Amino acid sequence: MIKFFKKYHGVLLIFVLAGIVGTFLMSDSLLASYPPEMQEQMIQQGMTETLFAVVGSVQYAAYGFFLGIFGIILAKKIGLWQDRFRLEFKPFSASLMVGIIGGIAMIAFDILWFGREIQPIADSYLVKPDIATILGSMILGGIIEEVMLRLFMMSLIAFLFIKVFGNSDKTDLFLVIANVISAALFAAGHLPSTQMLFGLTPLIVFRCFLLNGGLGLLFGRMYRKYGIVYAMIAHAGCHLVSKLIWIFAL
Repeated sequence: MIKFFKKYHGVLLIFVLAGIVGTFLMSDSLLASYPPEMQEQMIQQGMTETLFAVVGSVQYAAYGFFLGIFGIILAKKIGLWQDRFRLEFKPFSASLMVGIIGGIAMIAFDILWFGREIQPIADSYLVKPDIATILGSMILGGIIEEVMLRLFMMSLIAFLFIKVFGNSDKTDLFLVIANVISAALFAAGHLPSTQMLFGLTPLIVFRCFLLNGGLGLLFGRMYRKYGIVYAMIAHAGCHLVSKLIWIFAL
């Protein structure tokens, strides 16, 4: 384990810092997304804005550190971890394309369909995100969520399938199944925040799984084909593109 930390301490430090910095950048918008009565209850319990940011940063830093460790170990066992960190043109271009298409799709579905059916979704676009929110979403989404759902969860599911069935000829199939499951979990993980913002109806749940689950599949594909760094680039790019369209085109 000492050798592991010597080799990957820099990577783990990036994950930890991403959890801290991303949370502090996003803390104001995250707190504002809570219903007024919940915010009032938190204030009565002594939860200040600073304390909210500190607690959140510790939580996400822990995710980055511990799930980063297990994720790297698991990814190495199933052949998805790459020690090379130099960006290559082809996978980098593919990541950018996924980010651009994903960001456009998120906005398009809301404007052309969901926003017309669900007024709170249309109303949510009236408040423009600030720079801190954009950067925070890119860092938390692009790095921490990818550590949690792809590097750790997708690797764990694939590893368990390979261990249980022990058939190396079906490794690709196991990775596809792991991608689908982790994408579904990724979508499900957005349900609590979706409920706070819009409530939960069948259409809103469908939206959550369509947009987040669909994008999760694309990020998982990038992880499987090129490595976790490119999944992170695609995820961060999706946040950037969608919010730039939100600011300048809506």
